[in-house]
Amino acid sequence: MAVKVLVNAIGQHILADVKQVENSETNEVIAYWLRDAKAVSYQATSDGQVGIQMGDFCPIANGAEFSIRHDHIVAILDPREDVLETYNKLTNPEVVTPEVVTDATESDSTAE
Repeated sequence: MAVKVLVNAIGQHILADVKQVENSETNEVIAYWLRDAKAVSYQATSDGQVGIQMGDFCPIANGAEFSIRHDHIVAILDPREDVLETYNKLTNPEVVTPEVVTDATESDSTAE
């Protein structure tokens, strides 16, 4: 699977880990399997730039994987590197493990 930007027939931009689903007899693409799909929205910033926001593609659905028919997708693009980095942080956040600290004043040796 590879992270791609999909543009669907109604103009939505979807960022997801995507895999083609093919007919086993004809090798024709019939759908795309999406994992961790994010809907992308755009807004102008005060400095004239364009900011992006990502949210779950269908937040009321149960599950993070689904298929979408190939004829509903009009374009497949590679995401910019900074967008890909943001997507990866959203879908695979770093797990911080707490550091175990022992009391430095205690000693394991016993004085006799």
